[in-house]
Amino acid sequence: MQRLVFRKKGILEWEEIDTPTISGGNQALVEPIAIARCDLDLPIVRGETLFRAPFPVGHEFVGRIKKVSEDLEEKFKIGTMVAIPFQISCGTCPTCLSLHTNSCETVPYTSAYGMPPGAQTFGGAISELLLVPYAEQMLFELDSNINPIGIASFSDNIAEVWKLAGRFLTKKKDPKTIVVGGNAGSIGLYTALYLHQTKKAEVMYVDTNRERIDLASSLGIPVTHFTTFPKPNERYDLVCDASATKEGWDFATRSLGKNAILSSASIFWTNRLEIPYLEMYNQGAEIHIGRVESLDSMQALYPEIQSGAFQPESIVTKTVSFAGAKEAWLEESIKLVVTRSSLD
Repeated sequence: MQRLVFRKKGILEWEEIDTPTISGGNQALVEPIAIARCDLDLPIVRGETLFRAPFPVGHEFVGRIKKVSEDLEEKFKIGTMVAIPFQISCGTCPTCLSLHTNSCETVPYTSAYGMPPGAQTFGGAISELLLVPYAEQMLFELDSNINPIGIASFSDNIAEVWKLAGRFLTKKKDPKTIVVGGNAGSIGLYTALYLHQTKKAEVMYVDTNRERIDLASSLGIPVTHFTTFPKPNERYDLVCDASATKEGWDFATRSLGKNAILSSASIFWTNRLEIPYLEMYNQGAEIHIGRVESLDSMQALYPEIQSGAFQPESIVTKTVSFAGAKEAWLEESIKLVVTRSSLD
């Protein structure tokens, strides 16, 4: 079968490999039918991160179950649409049981589809078929009425909505919120859209990118466009940083009000990043950074997606067929989704 591989900086290639097979219990074979490009994927193939080629790409995806091991035949129906958390987790180790499935103790740390080191073992989603280990834990069944293209990013960029905002909304009642957009482009937009559609917070989306600003505005989200991030003149209860730039980070950290929360989806490839420590200390700020909890965030967000309260499909700006993935994966777009099988 074929899969798409990041070969070297700026180069993707199709690779022919053996078709995966079920080799034991608690396993499934899934056909990816909608694969989203994560906000991090384009910087990876451009050589702007610490990830090094070669490895198969694609970690956000929705698929259909093609086969399950005998022990799961009564639990899962062939053809069922599923989302797969990109982080591999067993569901039974102490860390998984404490709802930190991003750090499962049964597999090497940070094991995942589509990114090293796990991609060498588990593969990437731009593939004809994927083997899912720990399938009882990993197969997240979806309502058949949900458009798989609209939810293709569910396991990561959509899941980040819970990390950035959702988990704080019981702690902060109707918080005055700002989402700082930037290089984590779809994450900021998904977060602002969630807050706007569910009406759980007063939200403002700010960005220096006109295309993202225009998309947010078209969805009814209050926006402010900056040519460059200025010195903030307002303070917020919840600040969600998706900028992944020093300028955006500085703006975000200085937008905190008293006893405010700063959450960030930004990745900075350095240990040297300044914060206004004394100002944040005096304000009583909380800072939340770190990798998303894929499965746990999916479980938290799904009821509002299923009910239609949160409709993330409007953030998808480009779709291509499986055959066109190699070229499209290298092109700019806010949210790209690769489709195959009956969706092509």
